[in-house]
Amino acid sequence: MLEHWIRLANLQLPPRQACGLLDHFGDPRALFAASAGELEAASAGLRLPARLLDPSFAPTASQLGAAERLGMRAIGREDAEYPRPLREIPDAPPVLFVRGTLEETDRFAVAIVGTRHPTPYGRSVAGKLARDLAGAGLVVASGGAIGIDAAAHRACLEAGGRTVVVLGCGHDVEYPRENQPLFEQIVATGRGAVVSEFPPGCQPEAWRFPQRNRIISGLSRGVVVVEAGRQSGALITATLAGEHGREVMAVPGNVDRPASKGTNALLKDGATLVEDAEDVLRTLGILTLRPPGVDAPERPRRPDLTESQLRLLECLDLTPRHIDSVAAELGSEPAALSLDVTLLELAGVIRRLPGNTFIRVL
Repeated sequence: MLEHWIRLANLQLPPRQACGLLDHFGDPRALFAASAGELEAASAGLRLPARLLDPSFAPTASQLGAAERLGMRAIGREDAEYPRPLREIPDAPPVLFVRGTLEETDRFAVAIVGTRHPTPYGRSVAGKLARDLAGAGLVVASGGAIGIDAAAHRACLEAGGRTVVVLGCGHDVEYPRENQPLFEQIVATGRGAVVSEFPPGCQPEAWRFPQRNRIISGLSRGVVVVEAGRQSGALITATLAGEHGREVMAVPGNVDRPASKGTNALLKDGATLVEDAEDVLRTLGILTLRPPGVDAPERPRRPDLTESQLRLLECLDLTPRHIDSVAAELGSEPAALSLDVTLLELAGVIRRLPGNTFIRVL
């Protein structure tokens, strides 16, 4: 059946038309066995694409080879494994090509999306949200892009959670190349899935990403936007979420940062303000998904700190701050803080950034 699903995907029919034809014929094998007259009768007055009868859209040897090499499988909209929330949206994809595992509990997914060029603040917030949501038993969905998406996927895995990547290209196209090890980790560990509605060989053309974004929204109970400029694709995901009846949430950002213009605009338009995972859970009406007696994934614990280290830590947050500014607030010289700074770095409590600036991690 996989080759018939790939042929259907090669046609690039509008999702609603493809789903309508599948509703009539039952599966792609029967669809491609139908005569021209039968296809015309099933088209419900819509113009029948000539390519439905064109055998040149059959999967190539390259496509089939890639599917076998990658262990890719096809899940149709009527398949029991097809995500329930995604089936509910009006333009649900007729088929998903999947690597990894999809589980019934994936219906409790939250999307974390944002810019490909985040600030340290944005990257840290996305990671903390993903870790804490994973700790509550939720699944984190995103688009696998560099930046906020990747930070959310990685942090979710680090916390022992499940995550779903939605690609804007075929599985065999290494885009973005930097994130291929991350995708392989998700598949190899069985703690999530990498999915695409596009067949092998499809390149990451710009028009595919808004189409991809509707799947991110459709998979999720809510979408959290962490840093997005005014033209960010993450805002498309947020718009689609509103259309799909999903919760739209946004993390407030620095008013002087271009990367915050989109998220702050969402908040002005009525998106729910999110500062932490508790805000997300409250918005979704979820207390916890982890049953009693089951421990949350192990997280880093703050080590015992001296009074001076605690005072230094209280001066830092997720916005980079120069050591001179911290010293001035504490009424100290930067050199006098060097030992405490080094010990806090080694403990993983703070992180040094370029320009002798620091952010708080725990």
